[in-house]
Parts: sequence; structure tokens; C-alpha cells
Amino acid sequence: MQVFHSKIDWWVWGFVISMTGLLAQLLLNMLAKGSLVQNWLFAAVYALTIVVLWWPLWSTRYQLQAKQLVVKCMFLKWRIPLADIQNVKDTDFSSAAPALSFKRIRIDYWQNGKHKFILVSPRKAEIFKASLSAARV
Repeated sequence: MQVFHSKIDWWVWGFVISMTGLLAQLLLNMLAKGSLVQNWLFAAVYALTIVVLWWPLWSTRYQLQAKQLVVKCMFLKWRIPLADIQNVKDTDFSSAAPALSFKRIRIDYWQNGKHKFILVSPRKAEIFKASLSAARV
């Protein structure tokens, strides 16, 4: 099994880091004023939001297994049999996807008689495409 982590664009890093800083500042301000206990619900929501912001950065990966491609992002998982993959090509399509970069790869496949596609953005895109191509043969 080969594991490829998602490439992460600079703007994603910037957004996550700046939002984390803002939420941490709010938490520290509540702590300094002694209102953390009184506003425990806000504190819990802020802390949970920080976790949710970082979760995709930690969890988005693409696993190339013996007979399938497994795409994971947060609590979502796609299992795509390698035999069902029809086409693999570079794209900059900006639809919502388990990809943290706009430099993406579109994978077209069939599932239950329907044409589908998924967008991925592995860090080592050329190695990923070569590995995927070799595994499909």
C-alpha cells in the first residue's frame, strides 16, 4: 500500500493559521478576564472549531491499495476499484473536493453504472499518477 498526502496551497495554510490565531486570542482573552468558566460554551465551540480547521490538513490522503484507491478526508472515505477508473488527467477545476490545492488530478470512474469523478491533489503528483497507472495494469 502506498500513501500519498495532499498538497496544501499557501492560502489554505494562511487561512487555517490566521483563524486558529484569532480563536486562540479569543480563548486567551476569556482566560485573562476570568470569564472562561462563565462562557464555557463559547470556549468549547472555539476549541472545537480549531480542531475542525486542522482536521483536513492532518487527514487528507490517498491510499493506493492492491485493487482500489482509497481517498480519505476527515470522516469521509471513497473506495474506488482500480478496474473502474476510466481516465486520469490534470485539472484546476475548483469544485469542492478532498484536495487542499488547486493543482489537482481528476479521476473519472464508473460506480453502479454511473459516471463519477473525484478530484485529488497529491504532493507528489507525478509519482502518484505513475503508481496509479502501474497498479491499473
